[in-house]
Amino acid sequence: MIALAIALLLLWLLLSAVCQLKLPLVSVIRRRDVFSLIPNWSFFAPRPGTNDYHLLFRDCDEVGEFRLWQEIPLADSRTLWGAIWNPQKRNKKALSDTVRSLLQISTSPSPGSVYLTIPYLATLNYISSLPRARSSVATQFMILQSDGFISAQDPQLVFISNVHRI
Repeated sequence: MIALAIALLLLWLLLSAVCQLKLPLVSVIRRRDVFSLIPNWSFFAPRPGTNDYHLLFRDCDEVGEFRLWQEIPLADSRTLWGAIWNPQKRNKKALSDTVRSLLQISTSPSPGSVYLTIPYLATLNYISSLPRARSSVATQFMILQSDGFISAQDPQLVFISNVHRI
């Protein structure tokens, strides 16, 4: 009896693992799964994100010369310890969501004044609060879009802000 239970659990595990792959066999298995016992581990996402976004800023000094663009990482590198202890994860997630909201507003059919929206002002506030050289009097930010981790194309500019005094 125990051997039968172990065999059923192993079969269930095997079918669950196979059904996570994109194989023609999966549709046949899913049709026969009338009680929905085979899980779908998509984690509430219909499809994963296909683009990465990069937030960059630059400062301007009293003379009017701009410094080089500096990137603000929207995600930390993944580590084993980060799965256990990652206190900055919520801050990075909030910044990433704000950037995505700003892009969504700026590309909508009637964006209105994107410069008065909460995502724009929140992004500007975050960038303005970063440590910088004393000679900086203004700042500007931009958002680039890339095709993911390994891409043959350079990131594309999708949004650039006005220059703001700090």
